[in-house]
Amino acid sequence: MKQLTVRDKIGSIIFTNRCAICGEVVEFDADLCEECALAEHIEQPVCLRCGANKKECFCKKHKRTPEYKAVCAPYYYEGSIERAVKNFKGQGIPALAKAQALEIAKSVRENYKNVLFDYVTFVPMLPAGERRRGFNQAELLAKEVAELLCLPCKASVYKKRKTKPQKSRAGADRFVNMYNAFAPIKNAEIDGKTILLIDDLKTTGSTLSSVALTLNAYGAKAVWCATFAIAK
Repeated sequence: MKQLTVRDKIGSIIFTNRCAICGEVVEFDADLCEECALAEHIEQPVCLRCGANKKECFCKKHKRTPEYKAVCAPYYYEGSIERAVKNFKGQGIPALAKAQALEIAKSVRENYKNVLFDYVTFVPMLPAGERRRGFNQAELLAKEVAELLCLPCKASVYKKRKTKPQKSRAGADRFVNMYNAFAPIKNAEIDGKTILLIDDLKTTGSTLSSVALTLNAYGAKAVWCATFAIAK
């Protein structure tokens, strides 16, 4: 660790330095907290149906075939990565989008090497919910990922009805809860497009499937998904 100057020490008192991934307070000269710096990525080979390492594949637990072509993520939803997801939207720290998106982009490059995407899109929120939070975390991630991959980022669907919180529902109920919850926006470019769909977290995949179902219904060639974390 580099030796701190007097200016650094004064700055550490005045300004709070936070981990770029999870948002926890860290030393003034650190980019990441120790836990995020040591967080293990999902190892290859990956099952692209569920996003887990093939030795830990979840597909046997979920009989329903997802509407998307594949899903990938850099991390499992545990430890500091779980904290990162919660701090991003729960504590309102939109600055975390940049570092989290960088990890998503790396995962996309590694797992979707030969896929030519037309654009990046994201899971939308209801306007009222987005106003309360001040931002849509999926949209912020998508914009950063698109820039890193040199692709356009476009809104493609909107959420047309209120759904119950997914975290309190069982797997089958999650799918029913999200069914027909989305619709294409006016003049959306969907037909014949290969689309990269971004969200912060995949649990059962019901939300991603619901968005992909809408995109497929309106002619998408294929919908590929990427998230920051996947819940075990």
